[in-house]
Amino acid sequence: MVSMRVSPLTILIQGRWPVVKQFISELKSNMEVATHFVVSEKQLKTARNGTVYLDLRLVDKTGEVSGKMWDKGSEAAALFKAGDIVFLRAKTDLYKERVQLNIFEIKAVSRQSVDPADFLPECPYDREALLENLCKLVAGMSPGPFRRVCEAVLADSAIMSRFRLAPAAKSMHHAYLGGLLEHTLSVMTLAYRISNQYPTLDRDQLIAGAFFHDIGKIEEFVYDTHIDYSDAGRLLGHMVIGVRIVDEAIDRLEDFPAQASLLLKHLILSHHGEAQFGAVKLPASREAYALHLVDDLDAKMHSLERIISKSGESESNWTGYESLFGRHFFRGFPKTENDAQEPAHLETVPKS
Repeated sequence: MVSMRVSPLTILIQGRWPVVKQFISELKSNMEVATHFVVSEKQLKTARNGTVYLDLRLVDKTGEVSGKMWDKGSEAAALFKAGDIVFLRAKTDLYKERVQLNIFEIKAVSRQSVDPADFLPECPYDREALLENLCKLVAGMSPGPFRRVCEAVLADSAIMSRFRLAPAAKSMHHAYLGGLLEHTLSVMTLAYRISNQYPTLDRDQLIAGAFFHDIGKIEEFVYDTHIDYSDAGRLLGHMVIGVRIVDEAIDRLEDFPAQASLLLKHLILSHHGEAQFGAVKLPASREAYALHLVDDLDAKMHSLERIISKSGESESNWTGYESLFGRHFFRGFPKTENDAQEPAHLETVPKS
């Protein structure tokens, strides 16, 4: 039996029967569904036989699922728009080994009738503790221009209120409220550690680059009912937005060195490493190349942890095929009673 959490805010009366929120992660084949989702994408398409049908991408805080409405799709499409919360009745089936919904009824509902916490995933860690650790890393920088601009942005309440809340991605890694803060702290921590290993790196420049590399994501995404790209995100992207945010912060500082400004903005514009992955410029300094590597490492490892944990109920030692990485991943041999206890995680902020 699929467990369903009952919350007064998630109940909508349909006739005399209450509807309880069913989460996407709970959906299996051949289930009847009567619940709420957010419509993240909406299209009218034409089947091979000429029939117009409604094709939807539906999301909640646990994932996303495809939905099709084969009958009266055009009429139903007029009842809601992308971004709306909808109530639907459907039945699940499998298509290419993935659950999808065959929808019979769908309509928009008011946001006041549902619990917004059902739709937006949140960071699993205490965000205030993450921010405190980030501030400690900035406080540990040497006095100079890179520390000054970091402190200026930390003191900007408008920026930081969004920075605490923003996701780091739409779906790839840290795709939840607070994900940008978590990812940024992780990249800064890695930058701190590798600067101790490679003394030719300018530690303060690298840590500042890590702090600002994704700062533009506070404007790249919208995240009221679901995570999606803003108009600025699609037209400009977070690197261009990030350079503007840093430029504005530098303009408020007296006598900020032009060379430090150039180096910091280069870190932002090059941290994706290659043009095919969105980099505006290729990394052209030691610090830029190091930032690209630690950013990619944190994003990939977070994605890998999600992939392996998602397949946790499987009896196989391997995950399914992951097209993003082009391989199956080894989940590990089954544990026995004699297995040693797992090592504790390292502290988030390294000691000097």
